Amino acid sequence: MRTQNKIRIIFFFLLCFCKLVTSAQNKKDSVTEITPSITFTYLNSNDTIILTANIFDKKEQGVFAIKNAIIVFSASGDKETRNLGQAKADEEGNAILKLPVATAIPKDKDGKTIYTAKFNGKGKFQPAIETFSAKLARITVNFSKEDSLHFILVTATQVDYKGSVKPIQKEKVVVYVPRLFTLLKIGETDLDEAGTGKVEYTGKLVGDSLGNIMVIARIEENDKFGNVQGQSSISWGIPKQYYLAERPTRELWTPIAPIWMIVTLITMLTGVWAHYIYAVIQLIKIKQISKKNPGNPENNNKFT
Repeated sequence: MRTQNKIRIIFFFLLCFCKLVTSAQNKKDSVTEITPSITFTYLNSNDTIILTANIFDKKEQGVFAIKNAIIVFSASGDKETRNLGQAKADEEGNAILKLPVATAIPKDKDGKTIYTAKFNGKGKFQPAIETFSAKLARITVNFSKEDSLHFILVTATQVDYKGSVKPIQKEKVVVYVPRLFTLLKIGETDLDEAGTGKVEYTGKLVGDSLGNIMVIARIEENDKFGNVQGQSSISWGIPKQYYLAERPTRELWTPIAPIWMIVTLITMLTGVWAHYIYAVIQLIKIKQISKKNPGNPENNNKFT
């Protein structure tokens, strides 16, 4: 009897120990630390600096955005570090901060600024940080017409440590025109010693109702300047035609569809409904035959 009680007591303590171990393991699993990653991009567009930090967690199942994470942005030079502000990540994990170029931003002796995007961590999320360095630059877009030729003129400048403006030399500038879902590349040019370049406009592109098109010039993914963009509009496009509602043309994008599409749709619907009607008629005939000859099983399956 005593032996059985001892066995029961030992078994009870073993069971309690197993529960404690399991509970501790579950608690450990529930507070597993997550180490997020940040990708940091910089764009200087028309005297506005746009800092974009994307925060995410990379797992075997894929990449998952971390929503509502607070990203703190700062800028550093040789002697000081300045807080630029903070932004909250959206559903895609993007935290965006915009600030005017006129903001006093510290620089090093080469005129570069080190931008930092930092997530301080919260709960099971560990801190994360990413940096990017770029010199302050600017691109202006102008236009000229020589005889029957149209040219897009770009000028790129940079700001040094003392605030002096100097031309950007021997860098490639790509010229785009925005389309519906993307940017259409229409040319590129290498900047000369004066920081200028020229691209001939030859495309007959559709603009707005007045023929205006937007032209964007970019220095892209540059080691010194990052991404720099300038843009301007000109009425070199083909005016978009707006048709009266009572007289639309039969195109895919107009209120009334083309004739061939209407004919195709009517033919398909006619075929579908013809099959339905034929099936109903056959069911009615089968029912009528079965009523006339209820004792003849062959007639029950007779089709006419």
